[in-house]
Amino acid sequence: KRDVYSLAGVAFAGDDGRAVAEAVKQAIELAVAGGLDLDTAIDRFAGASAADRIPSAYRRYCDHIDSLVQAGERSAKTADEYHRIGRVEIEPHFKMVSIRDLDFARLEDWDRALRERGLSIKSRSNYLGALKACTTWLVRRGELRSVVTFPVARSRERIPKIISRARFLEIIAELEPRVRGPILLMGMMGVRPGEARALDISDVDRSGDPWRLNVSKAIQGKRSADPIGPTKTKMMRVIPIHPLVRTWMEAHVDWTGRLRREPLFTMNSGKRWCHFELYKRWRRACNNEVSLYEGTKHQFASHAVSEAGIDLDRVREMLGHTDARSTRIYAKFAPSSLDVFNSDWED
Repeated sequence: KRDVYSLAGVAFAGDDGRAVAEAVKQAIELAVAGGLDLDTAIDRFAGASAADRIPSAYRRYCDHIDSLVQAGERSAKTADEYHRIGRVEIEPHFKMVSIRDLDFARLEDWDRALRERGLSIKSRSNYLGALKACTTWLVRRGELRSVVTFPVARSRERIPKIISRARFLEIIAELEPRVRGPILLMGMMGVRPGEARALDISDVDRSGDPWRLNVSKAIQGKRSADPIGPTKTKMMRVIPIHPLVRTWMEAHVDWTGRLRREPLFTMNSGKRWCHFELYKRWRRACNNEVSLYEGTKHQFASHAVSEAGIDLDRVREMLGHTDARSTRIYAKFAPSSLDVFNSDWED
């Protein structure tokens, strides 16, 4: 069974619309009785106009995202990914389908096809999420009545690999001073790598005690020259600067660069750190034990929640999480939590 709302993109409305709808329905039923499959019959007798098809609607949504990029409300990286999903996945699969005929069955079939191609759960979730974002936008604009139910690509809970604070400091000691600064800040204050690389000297507030750090932007890519835009959650955070980070800053930052908005952390060339250089130095120092993200942000969060005893909501604010569930996972799998679990067994 399929619901059909329009003829070539023109919605059935009023008495005339009901008469046309009945004629279309009879034509489709006759075609199916004659051996034509339902989808082909619907496309033949009630096919969407080009403007009403899913690829066209999705391209308009991408244009909307592009306008948000121009306004500084979305990153160019996000827009590029939306365009890629539409070009590679949505347009080929939903080429002739009206946006009004999108239903759970079609979406489930699409998700199954993605799974059979070997795509990861994360990729499938991203593709479904992109199309859902498009339909939600159309509903807000009044062009659709409601958002259909989307299938959910579920995965097992990922357990992050976490090292202790003591192990983190051992790795830090292996780093040269110039690279030690940004990684120390990430691991002691929970700042994401892209956020740390985007920091300027002017983001450090030394007017009080403790010093404070304004985190409001991030590099939108892996290279030094990539554009700087909003943080992942588009939230600004003000974080107290850890004493070890302050000590590093006092020894290595030229504060006269504040008015010139010079980067807080730079490579020997004077440019901002690129992701690959930071990652390479970290990997060498830790002997490939954990990734840069796990050794810094994950380590900070687990220590703050389970060892330092900082309130979960405060940790969530410091990390810039919009969902508390993202923060709770660190308490669940932190080393001290496992120590308590083991001691219960020993008793």
